[in-house]
Amino acid sequence: MVNKDDFAGTSAMTQLILRRDLRILPIFVIFMVIIVVGIAASFLDLYPDEAIRQAFFLQMQNNPTIVAFLGAVLDPSIGGLTAWRTGIPGTIVLGLISIFLMIRHTRSEERKGRLELLNSTRVGRQAALSAAFIVTYGLSILISFAIAAGLIGLGLSIESSLVLGLSMGVFGCLIAAISGVAVQLTESSGDARYITVGILVGFFVLRILGWDNGNTAWVSWLSPIGWVHHIRPFAGNELWVFGIFLIFITGLTVTAYWLSSKRDLGAGIINQRPGPAHGSLRLKNSLALAWMLHSGMLLFWIVIFALLGAMFGYTTQTVTDMINANPQFMSLMSQLGGNAGPGDSYFTFVLASLGEIFAVYAILATLKLRSQESKKYSEFILTSSVSRNDWAVSNLIFAVLGSALIMIIFGMVFGLSYGLNTGNLSTDLPRILAAVMAYLPAVWIFCGISMALFGWLPRFTSLSWATLGLIVTIDLLSGFYDLNPWIKNLSPYTNVPKLLAGDTLGWSLFLVLVVASLLILIGMVGYKRRDING
Repeated sequence: MVNKDDFAGTSAMTQLILRRDLRILPIFVIFMVIIVVGIAASFLDLYPDEAIRQAFFLQMQNNPTIVAFLGAVLDPSIGGLTAWRTGIPGTIVLGLISIFLMIRHTRSEERKGRLELLNSTRVGRQAALSAAFIVTYGLSILISFAIAAGLIGLGLSIESSLVLGLSMGVFGCLIAAISGVAVQLTESSGDARYITVGILVGFFVLRILGWDNGNTAWVSWLSPIGWVHHIRPFAGNELWVFGIFLIFITGLTVTAYWLSSKRDLGAGIINQRPGPAHGSLRLKNSLALAWMLHSGMLLFWIVIFALLGAMFGYTTQTVTDMINANPQFMSLMSQLGGNAGPGDSYFTFVLASLGEIFAVYAILATLKLRSQESKKYSEFILTSSVSRNDWAVSNLIFAVLGSALIMIIFGMVFGLSYGLNTGNLSTDLPRILAAVMAYLPAVWIFCGISMALFGWLPRFTSLSWATLGLIVTIDLLSGFYDLNPWIKNLSPYTNVPKLLAGDTLGWSLFLVLVVASLLILIGMVGYKRRDING
């Protein structure tokens, strides 16, 4: 039975979340709008003629790999191309945002004990969950309308623009509802995150398995990502599919509330199995403990980038043919890749896009130190024979060498896939691997920034993400505008040589490496001098 007292304080909790996330929520909105509207604008520039769009449409339809990962192009108009290119990636990004917000303001708050303090006041037991739903659902819908407004501003259909925006928004709401259920099942925010991200990956895999319009097409209906595609923005606008989303969102939201009422604060529906009474001999040193903490995330990133390398390597030859068939596209690739051929120009473009993503792992791995400290685990570790330097170095090994390993795997798989496809494996593999590894010093810069903040300003380690956001913004704007050189040089990626385009390794890359090393050393000094927990 619903008790209205359980929802007391929902408004105040919602305001608290909005105040806490006042800086990051607008970033999410702006980021999604820039991506979707920017792609639409680029299609307007690259494919102004209907005949060129029709040729592109036929090329995409005949490429099973691209259809499997991005879906079929349903309409050769600018709106149809935009929906095709942004539909699946946009829904996945918005799903990840929903996971982050829901877990951050529910299970994470319970683990830190803050929710227990709030519940001791005039706040009902369902207020935190309700506030998280309100903010996450509201953000998804706001992003939907912001995307639609941007597309309408480019002159695209009002109705279809709204349908495309809302197709992403309802998917974000669905993932938020799934996250709301997941946080009730487990005691750990990490476990809830693994469950929801795993479900999101499962949805994507089902979408890939159902790419064919023949015997396996029905499989795509098992995935909400497939439902987004079946809404058909700019190609019929099948509005009835929104009803499927609303049914599942409502059902999962009700389930989350019901499960929440059946458990104690801090507990999960699924009880955690007690650990062994004595630690394994494998945990006899700090490096082994760091391996236990980092290995799951490291292996996950390796698998993901191995798959990406295989996909990009396999499709590069097809993209090369597309570039050769489109003068506008060839002109754009020549700007990105210099004097390189179409295939190398495309890979240079891919690397420029993935460089910042490699930095995400570097930041996550480095900030494991802050995560362990905020959970009070570092105190127990440092009361043993493990020194601060040993503990910091053990974690930094996985941040520094782990990011290098991920990039090596990506470069090798890409090179193997591309080389086998072209028949020039012995030539293409070392060239591509070297081009990937040229980005490593720029990635290590973010290890250094994160470590410096952790060492001296541990309460402001979130500035690592703000720095990455600033760098991404500079790199995006420099691709469209002639920025002042000193602004462009704020990005470490500006100094990365495009080896496939004929650039050579220079002193600027060495300087980036030196700066990264100095930032790490500065952070180590600060960590050694400050109090634990900052």
